[in-house]
Amino acid sequence: MVILLSISIPCSICIFIYFYRQRKKTSNHQHLTLVLVILCFMDMIINFPFGMIYNRYRRVIPATSSFCLWWNWWVYSFITAFIWVTAWGSIDRHLLVFHNTLMSTQRRRFVFHTLPMVFCLLPCFAHSQPTITLYDFVMNTIIPLAIITIANVALIVRVLWQKRNQRGDWQRKWKLTTYLISIAILFMITWYPKAINNIIYMYTSSPISLSLQSKYLLFLPAILEMLLPIVS
Repeated sequence: MVILLSISIPCSICIFIYFYRQRKKTSNHQHLTLVLVILCFMDMIINFPFGMIYNRYRRVIPATSSFCLWWNWWVYSFITAFIWVTAWGSIDRHLLVFHNTLMSTQRRRFVFHTLPMVFCLLPCFAHSQPTITLYDFVMNTIIPLAIITIANVALIVRVLWQKRNQRGDWQRKWKLTTYLISIAILFMITWYPKAINNIIYMYTSSPISLSLQSKYLLFLPAILEMLLPIVS
């Protein structure tokens, strides 16, 4: 993890510098990259140090109820924002590739492109009851994962179909598609095992599933966060 962090954080800073220097030339399709890298960078510098301290000493420092409450709020809010921003970005890429006239004016860009990302960044709630936990799992894991998968598969099919029929500038559309596909693949690799294991545990209460979750699968989304700035 330390090695990945030592690479990912400088990559994030380089991306910020690039966007700052090219701020007047930034295209709509690059906004998703910037938002995701900002989210990853914030979590790496705010959340990761506390997680590394816990893994080393096997206790929370500082061990106060207010800190634990804030830490849980941060983790759940970040995860919700991160996965929903990516889910919306998967839908938004269809608009940018096939319906770019919707982004022809500043007002339309705000309504169809910027505003949905702002809603995705709203913090989620803390859950302590089984029904709320189930709702949170379905709403903030299953649904966005399904959106990411279906939207990206549909995007590939639509672009390849246009290539087959030689309609439009499919090379430009394929270029706009490839980056999002790489993010979607990373999401599937790191999130699907965790989600499937959660479903198994919910129905079986298997100690093996619990052990897999706490020892291995829980850390897969963190690997995604560290890899995303590198592949960007």
